[in-house]
Amino acid sequence: MTDTQVRISPDGGALIDGDPIDVPPGVDPARVVLQQLALDAAGSEGPIAAAIHDTRTEQRLRLQINPDGTTRPLAPGEPLTPPATIAAPDDEDSASPEHHQALYAVYEAGRAHDFTRAAAQADRLLADLTATHGECHPATLTTAGVRADLAWMSGDYRYAAELWTYIAQGWAQAAGPASRPARSGARQAAASWKDVPDTEALASGRPLLAMLTAIAPSPDTNATVLAVRRRISRLTPT
Repeated sequence: MTDTQVRISPDGGALIDGDPIDVPPGVDPARVVLQQLALDAAGSEGPIAAAIHDTRTEQRLRLQINPDGTTRPLAPGEPLTPPATIAAPDDEDSASPEHHQALYAVYEAGRAHDFTRAAAQADRLLADLTATHGECHPATLTTAGVRADLAWMSGDYRYAAELWTYIAQGWAQAAGPASRPARSGARQAAASWKDVPDTEALASGRPLLAMLTAIAPSPDTNATVLAVRRRISRLTPT
């Protein structure tokens, strides 16, 4: 498989395989790149490899990007390895052809930056999966991750934070709070919440803090938990 080629320019622009991507003002282009690549991985239903050249620092690296947004470094020529999988909690097919087709349509719309259409398609798919399989089924949670990426990329940071909080809680219930997808969801939730304006952050911050406290190792000293707690304290009316 040919690596996806990524170039981040000195002015903060970014190209993926030569195509420019939208970078919101004030946002690190590397973060936008990883969100887009996670969306691509979700669309292909497997990990992808990306060769990234950040000309701001002349850093070059090769990464495996998994559909859940997790990454790992790859050496030159090193093959992709399947990410850890979580067994479905029931015997129903978590990856039916209909699910594949619907998720691919979401991916295609997102890849074209038609976030309105992609979000509407993802919402319909997510509702169907929740009704069929339940909130904690891997197919439901994986699709919710795609929807959360779309929310973040379209600037709806509050909804992204709320979705990632729900996803982390779902994986914690399905696979355990120490599982990789639960920890990954928790990190994504906290990262998205940083971009939520102060006027909207308190409502989504409280469930986020409860989730992080349950999932994060050593929550009393965990830097992310402490940072979220400080912001909530600052925003709470006295």
